[in-house]
Amino acid sequence: MEILKTSSLSIGYDSKTIASDINVTLSEGDIIALIGPNGAGKSTLFKTFSTHIKPVGGKIELFGKDLMSYSPKERAKLLGIVLTERPDDMFLKVFHVVAAGRYPYTGMFGKLNEDDEKEIKVSLELVGVNHLAVRVFNTLSDGEKQKVMIAKAIAQNTPIIMLDEPTAFLDYPSKIELFSLLKKLAKEQKKAILFSSHDLELLLRYTDNLWIMAKNKPFAAGLSSDLLKNGIIKEYFELKEIDNLKI
Repeated sequence: MEILKTSSLSIGYDSKTIASDINVTLSEGDIIALIGPNGAGKSTLFKTFSTHIKPVGGKIELFGKDLMSYSPKERAKLLGIVLTERPDDMFLKVFHVVAAGRYPYTGMFGKLNEDDEKEIKVSLELVGVNHLAVRVFNTLSDGEKQKVMIAKAIAQNTPIIMLDEPTAFLDYPSKIELFSLLKKLAKEQKKAILFSSHDLELLLRYTDNLWIMAKNKPFAAGLSSDLLKNGIIKEYFELKEIDNLKI
C-alpha cells in the first residue's frame, strides 16, 4: 500500500532550490536509507516532509492527500519524525519525553490512559532504554538521548517513521541493534521507514533500498546492489576506491 508519494518535488530555503525533480514513493513495509554527502539536502528533505519548511515546488501526498492539507494533529497520527536538532530545555524525565509521542491521542488535557502507558513502556523496551525511564533527559549521553528520541517516535505509533541520522552518537553494537529494530518494525508492523545515515558500509550491508542525493546531480533511487554495480554510489560520493564496500 502506497503511503507517501512525491511528484516533481523541489526543496530548499527562501525559494533557493537545493534539490529538484524528486519522484519517489514510500509504501508500507518499506525500509529505505537516504544517503549522500554533507550538504546534499538530506536534512532539508526531512524538514520538508515534516512541514517545518514548505516545498519550493512540486507535491507531496500522504495517503493520497496533499501533505499540507492535514492539520498538525492529523499529521502527527500518520508521520513520526526525529530530526537532528534537540531542544535545549528538556529537563523532563525520560518517561515523559517518550510520553510526548502520545500527544496526538491524549485529548485536550494530555492525560495518559492505560493504552498510552503501555505504548510508552513497549517503546522504551524496544529501544533498550527502559532502565533510563526516571532519568532526566538532559543528564543523558548523546547516544542515550538519541535512543530516547527514537523511542518517542515509536510511541507515536504512526504508519511512517522518519529518522534523520539516527545512528549518530551510537556505538557500533547499538547501530546494529537499531538496524535490526527498524527491519523488525517494517516487517512485523508494516511500518514505512525512511532514515538517513553516513554509515555507508553498514547501509550497504543491512539496507536493500536507497535514495541518494548529491549536489548538482539528479535524485537517484533503487536497490543498493544495483546502485553499487552501476557506479552511482561511487560517483555521488566521489569515491576513488569502492572495492572494500561489500553487500
